[in-house]
Amino acid sequence: MKKEHIDYFFELFEKCSIPKLFSEVRSSENEKGIINPNYDSGLVENPDKVYSVFFIPDYLKPTISSNNFVIKKIEQFFKGYAIFLDGFTSADAYIKHRFRSNAKGIRRRIKRLESCFDISYKTYYGAIEEENYEFLMNCLEKMLIRRFEQRNDVSQSLLRWDHYKQMYFSLINEKKASMFVAFENNQPIIVSLNHHFQNRLFSAISSYDIDYSKFSLGSVEIYKKLDWLIDNDHKSYEMGMGDLSYKREWCNHIYNFEHQIIYPKKSIVGFFKGSMEYLKVKLKEFVFKVAYVRYKKYKAKRKTQSIAVAEKYKVSPVEEVSYDKRLPAIDYNSEEYRGLRGIVFDFLYTSIDNVKNVSVLEVAKNEKTYLIVGKSKMQKVTLTK
Repeated sequence: MKKEHIDYFFELFEKCSIPKLFSEVRSSENEKGIINPNYDSGLVENPDKVYSVFFIPDYLKPTISSNNFVIKKIEQFFKGYAIFLDGFTSADAYIKHRFRSNAKGIRRRIKRLESCFDISYKTYYGAIEEENYEFLMNCLEKMLIRRFEQRNDVSQSLLRWDHYKQMYFSLINEKKASMFVAFENNQPIIVSLNHHFQNRLFSAISSYDIDYSKFSLGSVEIYKKLDWLIDNDHKSYEMGMGDLSYKREWCNHIYNFEHQIIYPKKSIVGFFKGSMEYLKVKLKEFVFKVAYVRYKKYKAKRKTQSIAVAEKYKVSPVEEVSYDKRLPAIDYNSEEYRGLRGIVFDFLYTSIDNVKNVSVLEVAKNEKTYLIVGKSKMQKVTLTK
């Protein structure tokens, strides 16, 4: 008797389909079940396989329309994170409910970004031109490379980048996926790829320009996507598994995943193979639980190391403008001075100035000393490495 493994979460959100074994998906969001158009009744009427179905969210559980199976359930170690949107009329309404008095801080960060830069937003859903798609995917790839180099980590998305790049173009045009982009003066600073299943969005791959880190672009992305989802009648914003602080802060539904072992009720071979699979999965979940603590410590150590090797610099306090007007200006966006770009944007955040008003002057090239000069504030910077 054959055994089939099914990544249920992947099937729903990345393939936009329900596995053929299940007749429908039951939702816990007070609505009717989702009927499976690809349901294959032959699989349940004449069962001849053992199914190992994993990553089943507690709010989207599958239904088998038959008594021919035994179903054994195992709660998985990793939890999932989602934002349910029922009852919320805007992103603002959601953050008021979720963050209460801290909601002002989120709005302030978005307003700060939009006052310092020429910011626009666009969601590609149902239509994107190939040339534009190629440009935006190349930007996302560069963002991921820089972000993970900064973290001293490996991006799983980059390991399969050619596959993703080939896949998403058709999915976006078929409304099975979308791409959210935040632009600064027509240059992408946030790019996010998302899947859509039954008016539910799954945030799959996202990154941002790390030079804008001070502006909390992760929060900007979530806020703007929530507004789009509510305007476009979506039910939830799914962030998937992974215990990260921003997910705990934003999500109003932290849920369990379930692993189901499904085998024919009247088959001795099925019972044997199903029981062995059940024991194997139980052991695997136990190992995950033990190993995860060690993994978190390892990640924390790598993060500390990445901070230690980062480029260092010294900055003076922000002060009133007073400088030698003969100092030469430099282009901090050029490759030669790229290390200054993030520092300039940090200055903008602190001084609440617009990027159009800012220039960078070279005080001493050999000493790598510069002045960041805004409309009414300035700051001295010396690169030390």
